[in-house]
Amino acid sequence: MRETSANDRPLRMSLVCAKLVGVKLRNSAKGVVVHEGRVLLTRCVDHSGDWYCCPGGGQEPGETLDQAVKRECMEETGAVVAVGEMLCVLEFHDHHNDTHAIEFYFACDYQGGEIGMGDVPDDAQVGVEWVGPEKLKEIDLRPMDLVQVIQKQSGFRYLGEISKRLRRVDVPPQT
Repeated sequence: MRETSANDRPLRMSLVCAKLVGVKLRNSAKGVVVHEGRVLLTRCVDHSGDWYCCPGGGQEPGETLDQAVKRECMEETGAVVAVGEMLCVLEFHDHHNDTHAIEFYFACDYQGGEIGMGDVPDDAQVGVEWVGPEKLKEIDLRPMDLVQVIQKQSGFRYLGEISKRLRRVDVPPQT
């Protein structure tokens, strides 16, 4: 039997709590696509403003995480990628959708494809950009915890439960 560490406990407890209270679990696979010193990001605009994130999304039933990363990068950006090592895991609670989201970030090598708005962009997505290191700290990258992960591109980090660090703005009620 594998010995567990303190880093395992928060994720296990989150899974147990989610099952007990009826919260949906959602795995999401994200690609940290770096090419020629720049990272490929999706640009999004919603009620909270203009922001960026790594391409990726929900894992489909029967799909592996690396398959999900490849599919999502193609759907959102047109990028063909080779999936490398897992860089980090983070989780948060989306209270609007009663969802406990767990995001897995992978280093990806850009292999080709026509970069632009993919065939299946996210709802808030308005564009795709290659962002250089000098601009990374200037943009609203969600979550900002990823700046160091993107810059280092190595080693696994469990970023933990980040709900309190997310800059989420509630949607104003419909009138």
